[in-house]
Amino acid sequence: MAKTSENFMNFIDYSNEKDYMMNLITYAISPTIAGYKPSSIITISNNYMGMFDLWCKYGEEYINNINLKVFEITRKENVIILLFYNERLLSKTLFYEDNMKLLSKFGYSNRMSLEQCLELLKFRYADIVCPHEIGIFLGIPVKDVEAFINCNGRECMLCGYWKVYHDREKALKTFEDYDRTKYNVVKLLKRKVEPIRMIQVLSAQYQCNI
Repeated sequence: MAKTSENFMNFIDYSNEKDYMMNLITYAISPTIAGYKPSSIITISNNYMGMFDLWCKYGEEYINNINLKVFEITRKENVIILLFYNERLLSKTLFYEDNMKLLSKFGYSNRMSLEQCLELLKFRYADIVCPHEIGIFLGIPVKDVEAFINCNGRECMLCGYWKVYHDREKALKTFEDYDRTKYNVVKLLKRKVEPIRMIQVLSAQYQCNI
């Protein structure tokens, strides 16, 4: 994963601020655009290359060109936390019986709509910086989320995109899918593909994964 990240920063164009913002976000959320994750969460702030100002300037155009919906979890001065999500996949994930059983401990219910679940996540985020159930929203297996809670984040068998406590091989396969999608972004950057076209290519990958 580190090598892919290094290659990405080598090929990103810093001279065009809109392309820079779009490419940076696309790289971060590419597994969700490609249909491997139900959602991705990112923090955008001016602490990193003025990204908050760039988002305010170009964010609406970006949203209009992706196959995902965007939910604002929190906004403070020069900082915003956004959840980019695939509506169909996220709904399927949250309302899966085993996942909802855990979510119900935090106030969620299968009688709620997806929008109500997102609003509750936003409410809980205001009190708890990163509530445990965010793992379910991001597509982390419920057994790993439960084990993380019970073990206070310790004693995992593998640490990658999340801390793995069960089914190491399945987790590794998922990590490979995420890495491959990010590497595809790097390859498109090397070919100087425009950001909107890059999103279209990744979205086509999602259609193949349905």
